[in-house]
Amino acid sequence: MDKKITIRDIAKQAGVSVATVSYVINNRTDQRISEETKRKVMQIVNLLDYTPNSSARSLSTSKTYSIALYMMTETSLLKRSEQLLLIETLSEASTHYGYHLIIQDNKEIDKLNHVDAILCFDTTLDFFLRIGDKNLVPVIAVDCLIDIPWFFQVCSDYKLLKKNADKHFGADNYCYLCLTPNNELLKSFICNTFREVKFVKDLKDFSEITNQNYVYNQNALNDLMAENENSCYIPYDLRSKMDRVYHCIDLAINRIPDMEHTQFV
Repeated sequence: MDKKITIRDIAKQAGVSVATVSYVINNRTDQRISEETKRKVMQIVNLLDYTPNSSARSLSTSKTYSIALYMMTETSLLKRSEQLLLIETLSEASTHYGYHLIIQDNKEIDKLNHVDAILCFDTTLDFFLRIGDKNLVPVIAVDCLIDIPWFFQVCSDYKLLKKNADKHFGADNYCYLCLTPNNELLKSFICNTFREVKFVKDLKDFSEITNQNYVYNQNALNDLMAENENSCYIPYDLRSKMDRVYHCIDLAINRIPDMEHTQFV
């Protein structure tokens, strides 16, 4: 039996009082509530599908079968290569799950009324928050960490990667080679997972590659490091990651409560 979401559930998730939630959803103007708190409450209301009246429920179940994708503008050919691979794989997954994929211009950030969900791939925290603040449809972070529990986040499983790398070279007897993330929280997470990390962005960065052992998991790096005898390519399954993204989209669109919003694939 599905658990009926109550105003108390919203208050608990948002970390505010039941009265505050009531004031926000009833648009009470006689109460002093910060814009940040209002956005937080409404994002959780949307996520959990709490609908105080029938008209709101009607609006929440209207589907467009379109998904928007935001990415940062990249000048690096390596990062653009990874973006293209992501788009190709995500497009295939979108077709499989019955959605249209729409690539959004990241210079024009407006409220999107024509999509069921929004994906932000390898974006900064600030950019993600700007998207989240303008939209009440589910916003999902892909390969970026945001540290906000009511948003879904899907990232590569770096701990599993380290485990496999340790088996190949011996514990910490290597350097993890990685394209520089735009997201600082993800960058810190990677640095805390591996003993030694080298971030690269452009081809010129490879002039600093030495004879030490290297591990990497991104396709763009394999084209450049394949001939290096001291390197180990441990690819991740991008299609499985995109399947997990669409699983999260389904949970978010259908407002199915799921306490594990940060998922590593």
